Amino acid sequence: MDTISNKQTKGLNRLITTLYDGEKGYKEAAEEVDSVSLATKFRELSQQRYNFGHEIKPFITQLGGEVDKGGSTGAALHRAWIDIKSALATQDEAAVLQECIRGDESAVETYRDVLTDTSYSSDARQVITRQLETIERTVAELKQLKQTYKNV
Repeated sequence: MDTISNKQTKGLNRLITTLYDGEKGYKEAAEEVDSVSLATKFRELSQQRYNFGHEIKPFITQLGGEVDKGGSTGAALHRAWIDIKSALATQDEAAVLQECIRGDESAVETYRDVLTDTSYSSDARQVITRQLETIERTVAELKQLKQTYKNV
């Protein structure tokens, strides 16, 4: 595999890791909150992150790379999702939402960083950009939801 393909594969695998971590974080959040509507939203976002990962995988194999199979190493969840456990302990929906926002803001940073590499195929860039825009909309939506739960 050439240097460009190797760099692209590493970037795409960073996205896969980020998506796995988001999937796990949202799944955990869904199991712990009292609000049925919020739990449903978190399950939907967990499934979305799973689907996003599967959209990225073909680009890695096209480059001749290997898809990373697990979440980030060194911690059960990516650093951005670690504090969700303490927020869940309080079962404070606003605190859980804040941790989900932090996790997705970290994902946005990762996506933007990966997109600085202009050598991805137009198909890959299109998928990555669409996913980034979706996650950015999710952050805005979660911030609005947080305000709702803050006022409860």
